[in-house]
Amino acid sequence: MAKEIQILTQFIEGNLSPEEFEEQLFTNPILETFLSSSVINWKGTYLEGTTVFLYLAEQDYNSPTGILNAQGTIELFFKKSGIEVTPSNKYAEEYNLISMLSPKYIDADSEFIEKYILPSDKTLSKTEQKQLIKNRYSELFKFQSKPPKWIQNPQWPIQNGKPLFFLTQVDIKDCEFFHDNGSIYLFLNPETKVVETIQQFY
Repeated sequence: MAKEIQILTQFIEGNLSPEEFEEQLFTNPILETFLSSSVINWKGTYLEGTTVFLYLAEQDYNSPTGILNAQGTIELFFKKSGIEVTPSNKYAEEYNLISMLSPKYIDADSEFIEKYILPSDKTLSKTEQKQLIKNRYSELFKFQSKPPKWIQNPQWPIQNGKPLFFLTQVDIKDCEFFHDNGSIYLFLNPETKVVETIQQFY
């Protein structure tokens, strides 16, 4: 199990990317067996009635929340197993920055955020980082007059690494062609001039 412990350690210490860890999680049967062990008593914890593997498999590794959840769960697993590790603060810091600065109408995945939103210059002060993140959100996620008011989770479309331009939303109420009330959101691809639509219902 030394190799499997190393994989888990590398992930929570920030030396293995969430994408690489997710791949290991679903392609390494020995890792699955190791994380499915019933030896540990999880009574009184959020893992009661499930396994570490199943909980980790349910996480979204494109989401800062999912990544942070996974790190915390592995840390708890190691603690219960008597294995000492030093988790990286990177995921928590990124989660806090993104949660604080991301507009409510945007829910981009972690790969996009890391590539296009987070500053690559780690020497910047917290104030400079915050300002740069705010500016990048404004530069990338543009709209005609008002941002979308999502009914459900944000679904701002991104194509080839570029968010589409939000035009407007059309409310649907008591329409014979739809079973439920909701909204249709119109997004423009500035390069192709093609309009994409997103539908959400109550």
